[in-house]
Amino acid sequence: MTEVATLRPYACQHVFRSRAPSGSRQAQQCKAMCAASTKPGKHYISMCTNKTCKKQGCQQVIQFAQDLALDELEIDTCGCLGICGNGPNMIVDPPGTQLSHVSSPAKFVEVLDLICNIQVPDVFLKATELRLQGNAEARGGDLPAAECAYSKGIELDLSKGKHTLHANRSGVRLTLGNAQGALEDAQAAVKLGPASFTTAYIRQVEALCALKRHQEAAETLDTIAQRDRAFSKSKDFKSLLKQVQAVSP
Repeated sequence: MTEVATLRPYACQHVFRSRAPSGSRQAQQCKAMCAASTKPGKHYISMCTNKTCKKQGCQQVIQFAQDLALDELEIDTCGCLGICGNGPNMIVDPPGTQLSHVSSPAKFVEVLDLICNIQVPDVFLKATELRLQGNAEARGGDLPAAECAYSKGIELDLSKGKHTLHANRSGVRLTLGNAQGALEDAQAAVKLGPASFTTAYIRQVEALCALKRHQEAAETLDTIAQRDRAFSKSKDFKSLLKQVQAVSP
């Protein structure tokens, strides 16, 4: 087993480890799929989302990679790659290397730099750290601190990624009783985010319901259903529908 950091002697010596893809069937399938879809100048990453890797932080890394929205990078999820307990584990192709311990956005940035020669602006990593800080504060029940962390992230000079910060702050502001502020954040998230970012529309419906603007809430809910048919059949959609019906005259 060799340290990825040995590729550059000045890099951190305890960030993550690389190895040839493990002998697990899933690992070999992931490597084959990545290799088959590889285009010149583009890197493909498959990240394990099994139970152990989830506990070790794979979801925040995947979210970070998706927020980057880099043309030269494509990320997908996969099943267990073996070596459980050393995760989150991923395969990067090219060069077809399996990596372990990629447990945070900061470590993923090192992967992109060392393996893919892709540099991520420091401001984007700082915004992600503030978003994760806000999430932790919200989970801990300190909503004012969560709002503050999200606000600091929004104030940064970001070219992309602000939609998640606005959506998260919208949810916090609504819980704090600031429905108008929540609506403004939700509208910003809709404007700045990709069409597939359903969370922005959910936040908008919730804020409109709190403001008793039932017609607009119903129209927004219909927009979500049209954009995402699968979501229109989910429990979350049904819950939103009940909220809209509750404020309808």
